[in-house]
Amino acid sequence: MALDKFIRKLTDDTFYYSDYDFITNSQLGLINKDIRYYRFMRDNPQFREETLPMIFGRAYHVAMLEPNEFEDKVVVCDASSRVTKKYKELKAEQSNSTIILRKEYDKIIRMREVLFSHKEVLDLLQTQGKREIANAWQDDDTGVFCKGKADYVNGDIIVDLKTTSDASFDGFRSSCMKYGYDRQSAFYSDGFGAKEFVFVVQGKEAPYNVNIFHCSESFKEQGRMKYKDLLMLYSKYFVNEEEYVDDYIEIHEL
Repeated sequence: MALDKFIRKLTDDTFYYSDYDFITNSQLGLINKDIRYYRFMRDNPQFREETLPMIFGRAYHVAMLEPNEFEDKVVVCDASSRVTKKYKELKAEQSNSTIILRKEYDKIIRMREVLFSHKEVLDLLQTQGKREIANAWQDDDTGVFCKGKADYVNGDIIVDLKTTSDASFDGFRSSCMKYGYDRQSAFYSDGFGAKEFVFVVQGKEAPYNVNIFHCSESFKEQGRMKYKDLLMLYSKYFVNEEEYVDDYIEIHEL
């Protein structure tokens, strides 16, 4: 398969997130939850609801990585909440837009001030790298076609922005295990050919603390084992169809 043409199409977010032919790390998370759940979400896009953290996270990323495009990509609503008439009317008019409340916008601006007050962050994100870079590749071991969109790529370094309720070392380590960030670091490092993967993590509540976490080789190898196993599971049920999803069942002893 010629990937160059496909990669160019991935710049369109609507296409990127609607395509299920190429596997993303987020889709691997669905498979990790249950392959039946993955199939259900793949086949029923009406159930892929946007959560408030997803909306806030998308606006946050635009503000931090693409500030010149913020007004084009994010709409700020001067309403007190999402249950107000003003917000509902705006949502009806611009249903495909990312809409945030004024208070959320104010928070994001303050978070940006704190984030870029750190020289270490400026060194990572204010260099000659590229932002919001999409790539596609074929996994060497399983033959599964994969894709990813990296927050920031500078040579052989990938930087990923995360917001969290607890930006401390112990807090973020817990988030890594809960959300599979070790898997993400390996999946992206291998797919983009990156030697280093760095998380820039910021707390979502005042004082919006910022910390930087460099992924060790052992951390990435732990994630690599996870994503390879999930790709094999995907290949077994959805590519080679060695077994049928409808026959899948888990039996455990508690």
